[in-house]
Amino acid sequence: MIESVQPSSRTQLLLDGVEYPLPLGAVVLPGFTDAHAHLIGLGEMASKVNLVDATSPEECARRVADHAKNLPAGTWVQGFGWNQEKWGVPQLPTRALLDALLPHHPVLLLRVDTHAAWVNSAAIRAAEITPGWIDGGEVLLDEFGQPNGILVDTAMELALRHVPPITTQQRAAWIEHGIQECLRYGITCVHDMNVEPERLQAMASIAERGGMKIRCEVFLKAQGEEWRAVLQPGPLANNVNIAGVKYFADGALGSRGALLLEPYSDAPDTRGIQLLSADQLAGLAAEPARRGFAIATHAIGDGANRLVLDAYAQLRRSHPDALLRVEHAQIVHPDDVPRFAALGALPSMQPTHCTSDAAMAQQRLGSQRCGYAYGWRNLRRAGLPILAGSDFPIESPDPIAGIRAFAERIDSSTNKPWHIQQAISPQEAIAAFTEWPRLGIPGKPRRGRLAEGYAADVVVLSGDPCAAGTSQAIATIVAGNVAWAWT
Repeated sequence: MIESVQPSSRTQLLLDGVEYPLPLGAVVLPGFTDAHAHLIGLGEMASKVNLVDATSPEECARRVADHAKNLPAGTWVQGFGWNQEKWGVPQLPTRALLDALLPHHPVLLLRVDTHAAWVNSAAIRAAEITPGWIDGGEVLLDEFGQPNGILVDTAMELALRHVPPITTQQRAAWIEHGIQECLRYGITCVHDMNVEPERLQAMASIAERGGMKIRCEVFLKAQGEEWRAVLQPGPLANNVNIAGVKYFADGALGSRGALLLEPYSDAPDTRGIQLLSADQLAGLAAEPARRGFAIATHAIGDGANRLVLDAYAQLRRSHPDALLRVEHAQIVHPDDVPRFAALGALPSMQPTHCTSDAAMAQQRLGSQRCGYAYGWRNLRRAGLPILAGSDFPIESPDPIAGIRAFAERIDSSTNKPWHIQQAISPQEAIAAFTEWPRLGIPGKPRRGRLAEGYAADVVVLSGDPCAAGTSQAIATIVAGNVAWAWT
């Protein structure tokens, strides 16, 4: 805990008896919180074939084939990060490319948003995937009415359940990798989303060894009522706290699974995928809300955000003190912004989604809807705090990139501002990554401020994170202990 805050003219940083020179212009801030992340994901995705920077489906297939060439036939091959919007022809791929190079290995490649999977015929056979609509998802079909190799949202489970199970040791190694990456970026706390109960054992074992060096607020996977494995929120182990449960109302914008009020501009025959109705969500969330869990619901499209607000209105009547969050809140119709404030629903938003996806969003939504997409200023004008995160590994964990995305909204494809009227100030952006995320946790722990009585979670940066130039973490301090320092 911070006992006092005093000005200093020191040019050296003394940490655990070691002096580090402070560069001119160094900045001390409260430790960053990533309010929507997947802690296991950084390590897990590093173990898969990396397709993030692939510029064509052919390049993806070649990378996967190179990885598989020394693996026995029948071994599942997994990859992560493909994004058809970065290819010369931005079309979804099919199984044909994978079949030509990998006829004997089942292949499962997750799209960058993890809401679609690209599989080959060997995987389709192994998983016994047949044509047909899947509740909450879709198996895309070819001209002959057969699966074409793309599985959207819940349809991915048809293949994922056939992938060899992960051991506790693997989970622990992946989580430890994520912890070190967070510390390197000055992150002292993560809100870990959609955590399966079986992952808790790995977290507890890491904590017992003293390896849980960041604070982890766990939001349990709940769509299938998995959360019932944990009776109530509260501490699980040192630095591991069960905070809430996580639901999904729709899919992602890139795979056209986000639920819109009106049809997609580039696919007028669809409005996206609805994973739950308002009544279903309210019914599912009633029991965990009664037990004190925070309720977090993924909602990207304006249709999904309205649906979630309808569900939360029901919950408020029966559970007036429930802590309610909307994860992503990417497209919120202006009519629904006041409802967020009236219901006390906290928007948990990831600013680099905006800068990474701006060109794609323009195609999916058209100019009018893009005017209120990623509508940070609209929500702030309504008096709402924004809980900021990155959704890593989908985006970089770097909070400084997030702060600049909030304040500048630079489209990564054009290097120009995109709907700058929805930007927020640098001061608000920093608060979104430091002070405000605690509001989305039961009990609102005293974190995120350099003030007496607050947790001694601190990041030392080489420069102003809002200024031009490079700023990076020099040291990361958690609970008064040096958890990481640049050497």
